[in-house]
Amino acid sequence: MRKSAWIGITAGVLVALVGGAGLAVGDYVYTSGTKVPCAINDDDLANKPEEFYAPGSGNGPFPGPGWEKWVGTDLSEWWMVGVPYEAVTIPVADGIDLSAWWITPIEGNGKTVIVTHGIGTSRRDYNALLPSGMLVQNGFNVLLVDMRDTGESTCTDGRHSAGQEESDDFAEVAKWLVANKAVIPSQLGMFGVSGGAIATSMLPAKTELVSAFAMEGTIFDFNAAATREVEYQGFPGFLWQLALASAQLFHGVNLTETSAMDGIQAAGSRPMLILHGDSDQRLDYQSSVDFFNYAVGVGATIDLQTFEGADHTEGMLTESKRYAELLAEFFNSALD
Repeated sequence: MRKSAWIGITAGVLVALVGGAGLAVGDYVYTSGTKVPCAINDDDLANKPEEFYAPGSGNGPFPGPGWEKWVGTDLSEWWMVGVPYEAVTIPVADGIDLSAWWITPIEGNGKTVIVTHGIGTSRRDYNALLPSGMLVQNGFNVLLVDMRDTGESTCTDGRHSAGQEESDDFAEVAKWLVANKAVIPSQLGMFGVSGGAIATSMLPAKTELVSAFAMEGTIFDFNAAATREVEYQGFPGFLWQLALASAQLFHGVNLTETSAMDGIQAAGSRPMLILHGDSDQRLDYQSSVDFFNYAVGVGATIDLQTFEGADHTEGMLTESKRYAELLAEFFNSALD
């Protein structure tokens, strides 16, 4: 065999080895970076609609000493004491059920909002229960849902899919509400917190049964946001591209199949609202600004409300009254 041929074969083997090693690293980043607990977090176990608390020291939704001032904060103003609710199970795919609470205020306005939590938490987390209480106090029915692989919902693989599978699930949740709770689509909205906001942003592309979409922070450029999250978890940012490739190659998951732009374009005239703190360490505030600007550019109906100095989901604590008013005003005006 000629020397040039040996060189070519050797180079090909090295490329394959390097490429395989890169994908293996990418797979580790993907599987560890998207891991979620198929359980309720210990510090949320006692939380329920009629009584819930912010997590303790070091367990808040954002890192650093900024959380400490909220430890032990009194949230009782928003507890849903005496409000009827029931645990329900919603089938969304073969062998996959979502667990939820169907919460119905005694003096309701007939309008319904699906609420879901962020990545790595559940419907028992305070920052899902708190806005639910705000909505219930303003007369809205609330369906507070555990996403797949979290809380009491079905555990499939213990990983989130960056809103892709989750938004499919919520399209099925909307169907379930129409079929089982006689909810009228024009009176149905959705509110997602953090990772739940990402699923909410895609939902317009998945269903016509939801008529308004509110988000506590969101992303626009998924690759930029994912790179930031990879860095937050202690990996070099460039490894995200390898993680993206390994997710599709080894797990059959296309994390970019539906984009925020797809959701915005599909929303059409259905209104959207973004609530976001401008000091968010987890979801970059600029991402919500970019989302808003793109939506305005394509003629979508959207509003961005900023909470100055607020960290990740902190706006619902720093300006609770304003937060409640904004949610209520948005869904009251957006839903028939």
